[in-house]
Amino acid sequence: MQPQGALVETVKALGTLWPSAEYMECAREVQMRLLQRSVPALETLEYGGCYLPAHSIGGDYYDFIHLGLGRVGIALGDISGKGVPAAIMMASLQAILRSHSANLSHDIARLLRSVNRLFCECTAETHYASLFLGEYDDATQTLRYANCGHNPPLVVRPDLAVDRLEPTGTVLGIFRDWDCSLGRVRLAHGDTLLVFTDGVTEAENSLGEEFGEARLLELVDCGRHLTVSELVHEAAAALRAFSGPRLRDDATLLVARCMQSR
Repeated sequence: MQPQGALVETVKALGTLWPSAEYMECAREVQMRLLQRSVPALETLEYGGCYLPAHSIGGDYYDFIHLGLGRVGIALGDISGKGVPAAIMMASLQAILRSHSANLSHDIARLLRSVNRLFCECTAETHYASLFLGEYDDATQTLRYANCGHNPPLVVRPDLAVDRLEPTGTVLGIFRDWDCSLGRVRLAHGDTLLVFTDGVTEAENSLGEEFGEARLLELVDCGRHLTVSELVHEAAAALRAFSGPRLRDDATLLVARCMQSR
């Protein structure tokens, strides 16, 4: 059996052999440890994130990757599907990105071509991932990024003007002949970057209303006096209060705020 086929069969087997609440809780703890890493401090940027799975485990992935010399990688991905298979694919994508992170500052597009090729090899044809991957440079306050089929992150200026970081390529894991372009945005004092999965904006309340971008922007406006950590906590609480005890989809939000201008 080819490696890809073996992994697909393993995912299917785990999906049927992992119903125990005890084992699911263990899996949840493992997944949360993968996501909860210490983050390097920067002079001009404060940042943080939260992950709210629809089930015990899920397929959203985020990471802050220490690149040294005042640079940090910012990654957020959304794996198709839910539950155990999506969680395994999430861990696979994280491992691939981490193993290639040394190349992030040199050539993001080349790195992602390699990531896509490897992701194609280890996932089923029905699985794919949207991904936002960027590199923030403290010295220039510039974010270089690739948006691989992900919903556009928002750069919210102090006057609440919004820049959307539109896709620069398609999703990963489907097309072996794949490429992307890069975008670039400079952050100034007071700017807030919001990177999120569609499980945030498409979360529904009991009336079928979506949480939407407008509520995110309202949180940013009302949370100017909060630290980023506090703002992330407030956003998670607002999303839970809006959607009730059960989310329809995994929801992940990253927040980064520029603290000064050079």
